[in-house]
Amino acid sequence: MATDLIKIDEVKVIVSSFPEIIGKNSDSVKRCNEAGQALLDTIQGEGMNELIDQAAADYLKKVNITIKNMDERRKPITQIFDRIRSFFTSQEREIDPKNSLSIPAKVLAKRNEYSLYKYEQEKKRQKEAEERAKIEAEKANYRKAIEDSLLSYFSLYLSSKVAELQNIFSGLTYENFDRQAVGITIFQMDYPKSHFDKFCYESATYYLNKEIKNEIRKSVLEGKYEQYAQQYKSHLSSIRQDILDRIPSKRKELEELESIRKMDAAKAAKADEERRKREAEETAKQMAEIKKNEEEAKQATAMKAQKDAIGSLFDASAAVIAPPPTNAKVKEKIVVTHQQGFLDIFQMWWLNEGQSLPVEELEKIFKKMIGYCEKQANGKDQIHIQSKFIRYEAEVKAK
Repeated sequence: MATDLIKIDEVKVIVSSFPEIIGKNSDSVKRCNEAGQALLDTIQGEGMNELIDQAAADYLKKVNITIKNMDERRKPITQIFDRIRSFFTSQEREIDPKNSLSIPAKVLAKRNEYSLYKYEQEKKRQKEAEERAKIEAEKANYRKAIEDSLLSYFSLYLSSKVAELQNIFSGLTYENFDRQAVGITIFQMDYPKSHFDKFCYESATYYLNKEIKNEIRKSVLEGKYEQYAQQYKSHLSSIRQDILDRIPSKRKELEELESIRKMDAAKAAKADEERRKREAEETAKQMAEIKKNEEEAKQATAMKAQKDAIGSLFDASAAVIAPPPTNAKVKEKIVVTHQQGFLDIFQMWWLNEGQSLPVEELEKIFKKMIGYCEKQANGKDQIHIQSKFIRYEAEVKAK
């Protein structure tokens, strides 16, 4: 292959002429510079005039002819060197991974395809983990909402029954005592299942479908009736027993008030008012206790929901910060989908780097755009940019 591309004998012949060509070209450079320096000395001494300007033009024509002759003399040597360089670079290119047609490049392409596959699988895993975390967080919030709503529903009913029982006690009078006191004794202590079964709650969710929400509701309600029924009976029984313990003193107090009323109605009314106030405070105290228990239960539910949410967030965070696939370098590349995108790119670059660069550096970066604007200024319509930051200068060259 090497002998087909580069003939060794030809190389020897051409290279043997190298000293002669170097000598001739060196003499040409010397004579050219000497003639040019003599011309510059004349210009320095006499200044420019038409005759000297013509001599300078003739000199520059001879310079171009000299350069052409030098080029023709050295071409055989430089061409053979180019061919030698081309031979070596073509060999290197055959195994260069940057050459898409080379075998190593095809091997690299397969690696990149596999790395992309692993990267996409990892992104998919992260997305699925984030989705699962969001679903679990919404499940926890939905469960908490049902538990809070159910607790409020039950507490409201319990409060109404406590108030009803207290009202019977507060409503006892001297005249109706025996008849109404029986209502306290026979007051229903069992939590009605019918009331529990009427509970309903619904709220909009993003990730949870109807089936999942029904499962959560079923899970929350499971065992709750038995729990609330026990709590209901225990609480009301305690209050009823407290009231029953106070029945004798209540009877005695009403009998005394009746005696006072017969002698002093105003004094009896005042005493009765004080009695009702005490009993109202007792009822309020009972309501406050129920409310306190409700809030404590809700706080416990909130802490559990928060714990579940934190666990979901931790899982999501762990998924997001998972490392990229092994043996793969991941970089984001910009894909511009509209011309407007280039303005956005320029704005970001200009604000963060461009505006701090020196003018000389910016001239290199904007060379093509500056060239376009200069072309417009030198064109038929001579379009110029009107700006206090730009000026146009005439560049004059001899023809």
